[in-house]
Amino acid sequence: MVADGARSATAALAAAGIDATGLVIENGSGLSRIERIRADSLGQLLLAAWRRPWMPEFLAALPLAGVDGTARGRLAASPARGHAHIKTGTLDGVRTMAGYLLDRHGRRHAVVMMVAHPEAASAAAAQDALLEWLWANGAP
Repeated sequence: MVADGARSATAALAAAGIDATGLVIENGSGLSRIERIRADSLGQLLLAAWRRPWMPEFLAALPLAGVDGTARGRLAASPARGHAHIKTGTLDGVRTMAGYLLDRHGRRHAVVMMVAHPEAASAAAAQDALLEWLWANGAP
């Protein structure tokens, strides 16, 4: 059953033009040492989701940095507070963040950062710095 779901997910990604090379789905929960997705593939997925009719609901389901959910403590004292809808993930030796950021010029960006390292827990500051930099200096 899981294998059929993984094949369906891979086929859906391919149909959307997303490179699923290296994608590994064990159980779909994301809480697995086996599951894998490349950062660029996740970025492509975010861009494809943005073009879908259900995008507003998807965006609303992502916590707003500095405001609510699991991202409430992120960017709390930053001018970028409230400008990033992000999903974070943490496992031992892994820290991830992905979502969308509206920069100070009103441009929307997809953003992905994945850190796999024994000191990954300290990567939250780097993720916040990336979001703040992108908010202040976002390129077209």
